[in-house]
Amino acid sequence: MLRQQNHDEQVRNSGASAPADHGAGSSRLGRRSFLKRAGLGGAALLPTTSLLIGHGTARADVLSGGLGQGDVAILRLLAAAEILESDLWQQYQEISLGNSAFIQAIQALDGDMPTYVRQNTRDEFSHAAFINSYLMAKGHQAVSLEQFRRLPSSQATGSNKTAKRLTNLMNLTVDTSWYLRYRSAGNPDFGDTFPQIVNLVNVPGIPNSDLPAGGDDIQVIANTAGFHFATIEQGGSSLYDSLLPKATSREVVRIIASIGGTEIQHFELWQDKAGNAPPVPAATATRFPQLPVAPSVGGVTFFPGDGTDPASPEDTNQVFPFPCTFISPHLKPCAVIRPTSTKQAGAVAAFNGFVAMGLFQGQQDDFFDFVFELAGEADEAGQGF
Repeated sequence: MLRQQNHDEQVRNSGASAPADHGAGSSRLGRRSFLKRAGLGGAALLPTTSLLIGHGTARADVLSGGLGQGDVAILRLLAAAEILESDLWQQYQEISLGNSAFIQAIQALDGDMPTYVRQNTRDEFSHAAFINSYLMAKGHQAVSLEQFRRLPSSQATGSNKTAKRLTNLMNLTVDTSWYLRYRSAGNPDFGDTFPQIVNLVNVPGIPNSDLPAGGDDIQVIANTAGFHFATIEQGGSSLYDSLLPKATSREVVRIIASIGGTEIQHFELWQDKAGNAPPVPAATATRFPQLPVAPSVGGVTFFPGDGTDPASPEDTNQVFPFPCTFISPHLKPCAVIRPTSTKQAGAVAAFNGFVAMGLFQGQQDDFFDFVFELAGEADEAGQGF
């Protein structure tokens, strides 16, 4: 276990320590200027992006080793996204392998959960390191977010308590609408909306202090983590899929498709495990008064009614997407990843989702300026749709 943690730390350092490339300063817009242009001037949670590239499809000559501007923009954004994912998964791994109360609670969803968390963490570090190494091999600077590593760690047993983080897991608002989205014939790309399976608002995904094993508080936190795992990975699945049509280098297409496929694998696993989240019937209102209390159990349940799936009551462990509208409502339904449009699943949309879930709570404007500039440039690579 210790060797694995040391290896993960080495991979993180090798993938994130290269000099940061902040892009062309002359192409930036001010934060408030962009929000006004986008019609978001009053939205405090929607930070800036930069002046977008807007020059059509990226050009690349794979044989000569060159990459077009759009392909570089896509890879830079994905490198940043993978570094951020690595940071949050590292925090989950520390607690899942080193905190006995959390281990017991997360194993209520599946006995192999600590192993799955470690494997997911390993994958994200490998993605960040590979994309950065590919950029450098093509003559471009690697993306680094080390200058933004400023958020505090959990103080619970198992956590590296002195480490500075990029992401915050202790005040999460988890979007659980994916649960019903993938169990229906609707598709957000066509305007369909889906309710939350459970309202997880301002709830921790990891404990900030040691809690009693077998208690209700630690189980609520573990259940929240189980849903958050799937929320992150379904977002990654849609993000990669939205960027795939924008790439023009055959190698970059291969990279996006191959890494994006692992995001889908992760999501399939985590939505299956979220279906096992047990109700917490005792008094949870003391620590988590914001969570809905089900009168039938006298506490928090993570599924409506008696805990069964409202779409398919006989099976809370579906892992395969229900066929939905795709490309055109005039075509037959198809089982696909959704959403995949730039508007609903692109880089800016994905990072706005991270902001809304509280993942960046405590970060400062320089962080938002940097990552949303990368996101805007990635969305503008290619023609989009």
